[in-house]
Amino acid sequence: MLEIKNYEPADIEIHVKNKGMVLKEKSLIAYTESDGKILGFGTEAEEIGAKNIDGVKVISPLRQGMIAEYHAAANMFKHMIKKAWGKRILIKPHIVVCIPKNTTEVERKALEDAMYQAGAKDLMISELSMEQLKNDMMVIDKKRYLTYDIFVVITKNEPEKYISEEFSGILEYASQAGISAERVAELFKERDFEK
Repeated sequence: MLEIKNYEPADIEIHVKNKGMVLKEKSLIAYTESDGKILGFGTEAEEIGAKNIDGVKVISPLRQGMIAEYHAAANMFKHMIKKAWGKRILIKPHIVVCIPKNTTEVERKALEDAMYQAGAKDLMISELSMEQLKNDMMVIDKKRYLTYDIFVVITKNEPEKYISEEFSGILEYASQAGISAERVAELFKERDFEK
């Protein structure tokens, strides 16, 4: 059974070599609360959620673009890559994943494991944008760049929602520690953000 906090979804784009962007989805999964059975991913999960079915929950297994719930995220990536890659079952793709900046080694390792579980033959993880990575690699290592079949871009077009999510987490922690929302606001005002 899945036990996942409802994080703000990231945007996931999948680009396939010689085809361009073939898939753009939100990092959402729909599942039954009773047994954790996954019912849908991305847009499909959003549509299921709109029906407000009792016992069905829609969440994002990613937190600020990185894996927060490993098994759900691995299943989500597996589904999305299979959808983008098509029916080439025997050919495992070489994958590049462009991720948000300032990710930890633990977050990278979880993403790496999830991508191999999703079917990657070879993997590169980069904090550069897809365009910047392409430009750099075409100069530095064009041959290696051309071996990659799929580019997965994990991004957020509305970063303020991540800030709101983080702030909600701070308020929840403060409440559990017996600190009022007013005191949290005072602490933010006291902090010198110019440093």
